[in-house]
Amino acid sequence: MLNLLRNPGRPGRRQAAFTLVELVMVIALAGVIAVMISTVMSRPLQGFVDQSRRAELVDLASTALNRMTRDIRLAVPNTVRVAGSARLELLRSPGGGRYRASLVEGVRRDPPACAADPCVVEALGPLIGVEDWDELNWMVIYNIGGAASGDNSWPPLNGGMSVISPQVSMSYAAGNLSLSGGGIESFRFKYASPQHRFFLADRVVGYQCSGGRIVRGEFESLELPGAYDYSGAIPVVDHVDCANSGFTYSPGTNTRSGLVTVRLTLSQDGETITLLQQVHVDNAP
Repeated sequence: MLNLLRNPGRPGRRQAAFTLVELVMVIALAGVIAVMISTVMSRPLQGFVDQSRRAELVDLASTALNRMTRDIRLAVPNTVRVAGSARLELLRSPGGGRYRASLVEGVRRDPPACAADPCVVEALGPLIGVEDWDELNWMVIYNIGGAASGDNSWPPLNGGMSVISPQVSMSYAAGNLSLSGGGIESFRFKYASPQHRFFLADRVVGYQCSGGRIVRGEFESLELPGAYDYSGAIPVVDHVDCANSGFTYSPGTNTRSGLVTVRLTLSQDGETITLLQQVHVDNAP
């Protein structure tokens, strides 16, 4: 009976298990596979991150360029100016229209002449683009952008006769545009416009690139280049490489319009993008 329980003729069971060598080999193979997977996956993931960063920079640059383009297209003819390559300034005109020669002492004067305060200029048809009369400061007629005193809306100005009025207050009623203040009672516009066009200006708008950003300022006075203080200007875009960014301006000729070129280079976290925008400027006064 005892022999039957021991069953010496029946082979014993063997226990199955990993040896230490097998376990080390599995760990090594798993490590190799993990490295291969991470290598294969990291490149697309890094490419996605880089592409997202570039897209963000492009979006920032495009927004800034669109903002500058809107202001440039509102410039009074022949008022865009570039100082060096880091500053762009212009006299902004939100609206304008056509005038009729003013009646002074029973005589029609073209260009309009003022003999009293307020000075009344008849407007032909509705005015375009004006929303807030309290914001307007100047009236401009036939700004040819010349170098002689009074031939340009920028200083030096001729206070008694110029293409731009003194800084005045404006109102409009029943087809009459009234200018008051600033010595307007003794002012006369220097040139008549062949098309009887006039422009109403509210601000000088300027952009400056410095300190890794482009800022935008608005000013209520006409100054010489370099005279405006941009310390309180509003940032438009950061991460700007000002050494490789800037403004250029070609005034144009009698056969083609002016051209403003804005080059904007942004850099962040090793990524660099450059956008170039060209804006045509209608300088027909």
